[in-house]
Amino acid sequence: MKKTIVLLSTVLLNLPSFGAGTVGDAVTTFQFAGQPKTAEWYNGYLQSFYTNRIDIGPTMFPREYLAIADSWLNDAQREQFDIQQFTRKGLLESQMDDEGYLWAQQHGASSHDHGWPFPHWIQAPDWKGSIGVTAGWHFYDNPRGWEILYRHVRDVLPSRVSLAAANSWELSGFESKGINQQKNAWELKAVGGFPTITSPADVTLDAFNCPFIQIRWNVGEKNASAHQPYMEWMREGDSDWSESRRMDFYPDWLKGRSEDTGMFHSMLPLCKHPEWSGKITRIRFCMDSSDAPPETFYVRSIFSHWDTRHLVNNAIYIKAAFEYFRWTGDVDFLRQILPRLRLAMRYMMEEGHGLELDHIRCTWHGHDGRPGYTVHPDGTKTFHVGHGKGGNYWDLLPIGWDDMYTTTHYYASLLAMAQIEEAIARNPGWAMPGGVIKDDPAFLRGHAQAVKENANRTFWNEKDGRFVSCIDADGIPHDYGFTFVNLEAIHYGIASESNAVKIMEWIDGDRVVEGDTSIGADIYTYRLAPRATTKRNVDWYAHAWTGPETLPFGGQVQDGGAVLGFSFYDVMSRIKTLGSDNAWKRLMGICDWDAEVAAYGGYRKYYGDGKGGTTLQG
Repeated sequence: MKKTIVLLSTVLLNLPSFGAGTVGDAVTTFQFAGQPKTAEWYNGYLQSFYTNRIDIGPTMFPREYLAIADSWLNDAQREQFDIQQFTRKGLLESQMDDEGYLWAQQHGASSHDHGWPFPHWIQAPDWKGSIGVTAGWHFYDNPRGWEILYRHVRDVLPSRVSLAAANSWELSGFESKGINQQKNAWELKAVGGFPTITSPADVTLDAFNCPFIQIRWNVGEKNASAHQPYMEWMREGDSDWSESRRMDFYPDWLKGRSEDTGMFHSMLPLCKHPEWSGKITRIRFCMDSSDAPPETFYVRSIFSHWDTRHLVNNAIYIKAAFEYFRWTGDVDFLRQILPRLRLAMRYMMEEGHGLELDHIRCTWHGHDGRPGYTVHPDGTKTFHVGHGKGGNYWDLLPIGWDDMYTTTHYYASLLAMAQIEEAIARNPGWAMPGGVIKDDPAFLRGHAQAVKENANRTFWNEKDGRFVSCIDADGIPHDYGFTFVNLEAIHYGIASESNAVKIMEWIDGDRVVEGDTSIGADIYTYRLAPRATTKRNVDWYAHAWTGPETLPFGGQVQDGGAVLGFSFYDVMSRIKTLGSDNAWKRLMGICDWDAEVAAYGGYRKYYGDGKGGTTLQG
């Protein structure tokens, strides 16, 4: 039976990318009273984006968007699954570490496997200048998937790739067999003694900028568990190796990735070791400290990397599971995922300091909210490499430390968990698991209220009438007119009613914020959505984005650009603060924009010819 939803006014449904899909004859459709042409456009738009959006695999950041956009959709398929089954499978298979952190899983790269795929070790301010700061060696000839910076390493530092990289390391108890093209890795034959590989003598590392060292390796005939490998290091002034400067590593498979390297991906969290400090002059990998007989080892790459994890992932995961469950009523799904949701919630409370501070503070290495460089009056830059790591989808912006963006999502996840726990309490027949980290829903709601009150005090910019993105570890707030921070604060309900009104007055152009680059109608210059930011930003970025001044305001999504999908938060915030008629008018503005773009020949032509303003990223 065909399902029809009849609305007098509606919201824009965000349909982010997730893979080739199909819809059947009974797909859900919308009707708008007295607006048949609008309904035709809307239904066509929905089906077009559903069936054409590209595959993004197990990526975490759009999980909630997908659950909201897809869970209600009738007669729609992804791969061989109904969309509800597909959403269910993705949530149950999302990767979580042993502590309770949900992996980002954006795509493979030579960086933190659980975090965002960049910056890579070579993305220091001057690529050749990365020597002495970070380091990496890639013992293969054929990069896979998203190992795109391999080519840059090859061109800039040829001694760090393929056989040249292998020949630069010192061997003991090993014989080099060169690059094994089938394994796409350096082949090492153990020949007796104590098998070790030691980094070149002319390569040094800065411990602060190498909080992790990753080795991608495998072992031939025997089970890897027969080996007890570890890494040792020497600092400037050290004359020999020492057990006090040692860290074990383990044969950890990288799960859930499409870009399988066929190797163990062992990440050593050296930033947690008290002796990992200062200038590191040598590192060595002791591949076997047991009495196992000699055999063949493979090493694909060794490189340093920063902590690029996103703490907001846990809140996204909780909200996505909540959205799926409340649409489907899938009790078996809830039974399976509930322990993970509770652990994810507890992780944000403790690791994110939510319980302690009534807001999120990310204290991970480098997530200090500070800029990656200081811009001087003459335009020169002093770089602060390793500081200001990004904390969410807006990956060039160093949103961290006291983090309003993640606090908003933490608040929403607390309320989602409260509703889940309340539903479980009302339905003892579901026989859901309990456990020591189960929280009382009244406690969750009370804590959420404390978070809301604190956020409206701590992050509110009284002068400009909007929320800042974060307050860095030096106590400096950062505010470039972040519409996405403010609209999401309204949508999720963390903004007070009075603050929500002030935010919409600014974004709607009725209130001018002194010093902003974009004011009034110009905030909607792209028509599809408000600008992501309204104040020009050339100095507050992660260190890898070195030349923001080379693009005009609006040429980069995170500096005055716009994203269609985030119109969802705009329309929803208008419903909440300005009413449904106002939201409908905004939606029809998007409809008019889309018709004009289509008549002109499509997005690429429209923006490429300058018809719609500056070409947008992507």
